[in-house]
Amino acid sequence: MKSFFIIFLILFYPFVVFSEYVGTETCKKCHPKQYENFIKYSRMSRSFEAVEKMKNKITPEELKSCYQCHTTGYGKAGGFVSIEKTPYLKNTGCEVCHGPGKKHVETIDKKYIKRKFTLQVCEPCHTEERIKAFRFKPLLYGGAH
Repeated sequence: MKSFFIIFLILFYPFVVFSEYVGTETCKKCHPKQYENFIKYSRMSRSFEAVEKMKNKITPEELKSCYQCHTTGYGKAGGFVSIEKTPYLKNTGCEVCHGPGKKHVETIDKKYIKRKFTLQVCEPCHTEERIKAFRFKPLLYGGAH
């Protein structure tokens, strides 16, 4: 019995301890209208398509640098690891802007999710030149939500 527990812990420890991101599909259950608008209007909901198009044209290291902006939580605890291990985080989803949703989903408490945004939320991926062309308010108020 003890060896079973040790094997279980070794195999599942990373998922139990670091599972902070839940994926956009989980958000759909309580926020169906926002989910539908996000899927319909936001290019972020299909961001991994760009990675798929480029993967055979760039090196593995260059590909990993794409994950930072084209997936959810890459390089962070419980974030995107690979299409095989974390397919539910393969696109730029709700949690990129709202933060990891695990505690929010477990408690339904709004304090565990970001609700007010500034351009600083966008800047890690949308560089200065992209921000000038990036329509923050129309996206936030007219499409994604």
